[in-house]
Amino acid sequence: MFQPLRLIPVVFAVAVGFTANADAAVMQQLSMDQMTQSASAIVRARVTGSSASIYTTGGSSTIYTHYRLAVSEIWKGSTAVEVMLPGGDFNGQKQSFPGVPELKIGGEYVLFLWKSPSTGIVHTIGLTQGIFEVAAKSDGTVHASRRVSGEVMLDATGHRVADQAIDLKLSDMKTRVSPGASK
Repeated sequence: MFQPLRLIPVVFAVAVGFTANADAAVMQQLSMDQMTQSASAIVRARVTGSSASIYTTGGSSTIYTHYRLAVSEIWKGSTAVEVMLPGGDFNGQKQSFPGVPELKIGGEYVLFLWKSPSTGIVHTIGLTQGIFEVAAKSDGTVHASRRVSGEVMLDATGHRVADQAIDLKLSDMKTRVSPGASK
């Protein structure tokens, strides 16, 4: 027979666990292949500027930071002129969200992007997971890298996993994610 009182400690423990991490995002860990398949576009771009706006839907408002992009290469899909990330500063109002990165003006990135069919907003896939910084190494090779996310990562079954930094030669990454490339 079902005894609902036995569930109270479990529900309480789960609630306390989530409350303790209220300032953290919980994200599903995505592989490079998963991000490639889910992306509507993958681009190499430099961030040339930013601005902010408020987007209101369903009675709630969210500030978005718009990052303007100068796209130098399109690896999948079509070019994107901007990517929007939730949070920012608009007319003295500030919003921030756990797990949402900030892009640097002048920074060069490989971005895994998806366009929301309902809003038309272009986002990064997996927040920080879909953003790779592009930089030349001391030996002259150009790499795309992503630091370890500080957010809680879960695998597809819901189990907590450790995130790992990724550092690839840009040419190897391009071969891996470009359509028609052998995997």
